[in-house]
Amino acid sequence: MLDSANELTRLFHILSDATRLRVLRILWREELTVNELSEVTKLAQPRISNHLKILREENLIVERRLGSLRPYRVDHAALPPAARVLWPSLEAAWRDDPQFAADDKRLAKVLAARLNDTGAGFFDQLARRWDAIREDFFADALGREVLRALIPKDLVIADVGTGTGYMLELFAGRFSKFIAIDNSKAMLAIARAKVKATALDNVEFRVADIEAASPLKQHEANLITIVQVLHHLRQPAEAIQKLAPGLQKNGCLIISDFVEHDQQWLTTEFHHQWPGFSRKQIAAWAADAGLTLASWTVLPGRTYTAEGGRKVTIPDGFTSVLAQPRTG
Repeated sequence: MLDSANELTRLFHILSDATRLRVLRILWREELTVNELSEVTKLAQPRISNHLKILREENLIVERRLGSLRPYRVDHAALPPAARVLWPSLEAAWRDDPQFAADDKRLAKVLAARLNDTGAGFFDQLARRWDAIREDFFADALGREVLRALIPKDLVIADVGTGTGYMLELFAGRFSKFIAIDNSKAMLAIARAKVKATALDNVEFRVADIEAASPLKQHEANLITIVQVLHHLRQPAEAIQKLAPGLQKNGCLIISDFVEHDQQWLTTEFHHQWPGFSRKQIAAWAADAGLTLASWTVLPGRTYTAEGGRKVTIPDGFTSVLAQPRTG
């Protein structure tokens, strides 16, 4: 009890500072660097850094390496017990308090600028080359593994980050409805053209940012696929949580991505936000979303010849199936 009391006293002391509370709220909403936080709060970077140091030491935020950058965010799984107890009250207070409106407007501008640099704008530029890049990187290994996991036909399939329509072509003739979701209009334009050139029908295209809100209705899909997308997201765990309610009963979510690696060129050249994922990490995120890790298949990496003849390593990949827990 004494330890708990000390923890609460220390937590109340930290949250009594209005600026720290403000920074914590912003990082609860989005993962940001010191520079971005400075733009949102209009505070000097040294002052921001000082508050971040205190919040990090108390495990209220986490820091990760992203090339030369150090973005910060709130990781609910890493919060100390006292903070987890108080967190619902903090969230409710933050949502209802109008004093944060100015922060939210500046945050929206920062995220829009970031998207132009590394989000949809980046993939709009790659759209015409993306099929060749995917073939060079992955050949058909990821697709075959996903198909092995997908046994039934005539499913409603939602493909998140559909790009130029790789999964759409892969599942041709196997679905009753296909929902193609991407935040790049240029990518989806190519996917649309592919559909028009075939006999495929019952395909719906949705331009959406899955980190902002779920693009799916409740219980809309039997199967959700996220192929080589998760590493581009700032908060992949929250994306999985937002997508899970879109599954119908006995539905599943298939993720195919890279296993944890140290290939920095993927960050600098392809704007990867995460250096792959571990089985333990995916399993924990699945549990937070009310799903279970039903299978995990590792796909061997290989050497790739980049432009100019440079040899780089494609990391090992994985395909995981996240399923709804069986009841009854």
